[in-house]
Amino acid sequence: MLPQPKIRFLLADDTGAGKTIMAGLLLKELMMRSLVERVLIVTPGGLTKQWQEDEMAIKFNIHFTLVNRAYFSSDPNVFHTAQRIVTSIDFISREDVLNVASQSHWDLIIFDECHKLSAYDYGNKQYLSQRYKAAQVLSQQCEHILLLTATPHRGRTDTFKRLLQLLDEDIFATNEIASTRIKEIEHNGINKFFIRRLKEDMKDWKGNPLFKQRFTKTVAYELTPEEKELYDEVTQYLTRKKEEASESKNIHVSLALTVMQRRLVSSIFAIKNTLERRWKALQGILDELNENPNLWNQRHRIEAAFNEVENIDDFEELEESERDALEGILSDPKKFRLFTTAKNPQEIQQEAREVKRLFEMAQSLYNRKQEEKKFQELQDLLKSNGVLEHGEKLVIFTEHKDTLLYLEERLTKSGGYKVVTIHGGKLVDERREAQSAFAKPDTQILIATDAAGEGINLQFCRLLINWDIPWNPNRLEQRMGRIHRYGQKQDVLVFNMVASNTKEGKVLERLLTKLDIIRDSMGDDRVYDVIQDVLEGVGLDDIINSVFNGKESALDQFLAQTDESLELRFKEKIKDQKEKLAHSVVDYRDARVLKENSDEKRLQPIYIRLFFEKAFRHIGGEFTELRPSIYRIDKLPEVIANTLRADYNIFADSIRQIFFCFDKQVFLDYQNIPDLGKVHYINPSNPVFDSLIKVVRNRYREDMIKGTVLISPVDSEDYFAFFVKSQIIDNRSSKRMIVLRMKDLFLSTKVRMENFM
Repeated sequence: MLPQPKIRFLLADDTGAGKTIMAGLLLKELMMRSLVERVLIVTPGGLTKQWQEDEMAIKFNIHFTLVNRAYFSSDPNVFHTAQRIVTSIDFISREDVLNVASQSHWDLIIFDECHKLSAYDYGNKQYLSQRYKAAQVLSQQCEHILLLTATPHRGRTDTFKRLLQLLDEDIFATNEIASTRIKEIEHNGINKFFIRRLKEDMKDWKGNPLFKQRFTKTVAYELTPEEKELYDEVTQYLTRKKEEASESKNIHVSLALTVMQRRLVSSIFAIKNTLERRWKALQGILDELNENPNLWNQRHRIEAAFNEVENIDDFEELEESERDALEGILSDPKKFRLFTTAKNPQEIQQEAREVKRLFEMAQSLYNRKQEEKKFQELQDLLKSNGVLEHGEKLVIFTEHKDTLLYLEERLTKSGGYKVVTIHGGKLVDERREAQSAFAKPDTQILIATDAAGEGINLQFCRLLINWDIPWNPNRLEQRMGRIHRYGQKQDVLVFNMVASNTKEGKVLERLLTKLDIIRDSMGDDRVYDVIQDVLEGVGLDDIINSVFNGKESALDQFLAQTDESLELRFKEKIKDQKEKLAHSVVDYRDARVLKENSDEKRLQPIYIRLFFEKAFRHIGGEFTELRPSIYRIDKLPEVIANTLRADYNIFADSIRQIFFCFDKQVFLDYQNIPDLGKVHYINPSNPVFDSLIKVVRNRYREDMIKGTVLISPVDSEDYFAFFVKSQIIDNRSSKRMIVLRMKDLFLSTKVRMENFM
């Protein structure tokens, strides 16, 4: 990237391969070269704090201002005055915010998870999401732009082209040109616009694979007769209503009913709550109609906000909080036009009675003392497979907050496990607290919805259970990417739970079992990375028709293929993925030379520590070693506190008990067990370290000007030392500083030279 005069780049390394670190390294280098000052980082809403604190502040010592609605309201000019900003894509896409942000010029803009910038063509028309439109406007207001995603193509050439057009609209004018240019590798093995590195190509310095293997296991169970009866009754009701919605082309009712079907196999608690909400909504409609009979004639009024949600794919593209909000609106009696296909109030009354009966069935099952079969299977899984033994940690993914709350209560009370949760209803700080709590030794289980499916780093955990299987198979890879990433030291094990005596369970079991067989046969866990490519032509509607509606679809045709045929198709797609998007292969021989040179020249942590210890204590500071290589500041000198306040706007009260270390590896290892709280890495450009340097330089400036006396531990006589810089040129340049001893010049014709550096 750096050799390019104008950096307009798509970084598309595999999930967990270090895209954020790469972005930070690039930013740091550009800042050191004085090429960028004003920087805007745009991320999904749940990742803003992580980018601001974990990635930029802690790892790179770069301060960013996090701008949200509250901050913008208090300072509307912040996009003009702040030099470095982190904000969310959904916030900056708002018209009032974008109008301000787009009036500023940015040296560099970074878009994280840029595949969320949806845009595609259909026929002669095009669809550009609000997110994409915002990115389009901002991309024209910056010198450099960096797009980050692990899934750049997603099986659609038009979407991929639109993404590349954010870099340069002319260079990537058509699908064909985009496909050609993205494959162009120059003589040095580099593409000018694009980098993609695959996990299997990445190795450590000993030549071993950098990423551990992934293994999956399908866990099938059967509903009890009572649970199966509820399932059949609710399914019959949903099937009938979905047919009515299909005939009337009411996508909103179809969405509501499909969500109910998905909740049906998630947990009894989830379907009970869903049935209750639907029954109360229907009853609420009847109550309103009794009070206002003319209201029925006004049912055609639909809120404009729903116009963009035209199909299942649109629904899936929504953030989890947005899907929850839409589901809540679909349960609102006042939005009954969106909620029901009834032709008259009498049909609503009939449906309300039916839903009430189903709700009472679910409530009866939930209130019984016997645990539901799916939870029993989970408990057996935790015991029989050695899950959570020897201090192991586990992530459980579910689709629904109701099920998350149900599992949290059951596992905490009956299982005795210490559990934390992450879901779309939690604020960013709450999610970060949960992630930090999960890393502590005494916390065993994290239960999460897909709000934790992107951007969260959990490589200290190797076990994952998919309690619910997501609609979109690509989300399986996103979930696994939370634990299967750089820094994971063990093989990853994933369990997928399906009810084999349900319609969707039979289909999903076939799909997942085939994936297990093909992965074992190929010995290549990349099968999970190309699921979406292999299922090309199988849309979400096909999956829903097959899984939920029991209708023959393209998914059934896919599953009807033999294991051998599918294995061949997976191999082709894995190969195609490498060839379709040019990927860079690291030359480890050259990389090793670079690393050795870097290690030789870099300032070693021992020298930083020795300087800090002497200088900090000399000016009145005190600190204690709490454990090997981790320290705590007990007394911060006033002169350093004043420098921190003046130069970095950091107030001493907030850092008097700061924990710190001097070694990067100690810092990285501690991230897996942060039991003391936040530990800072003391190194050049850290505010405390740089403030100490400034204080020492100011205090001892006169002594520095006078010079110093060097005392040799081996020489017994005084002599003058001359420091000489020499350079020998033979098509390569090398610099050496030598010491010439004055006495040698006079006492011997042979000049003695000692390396000084």
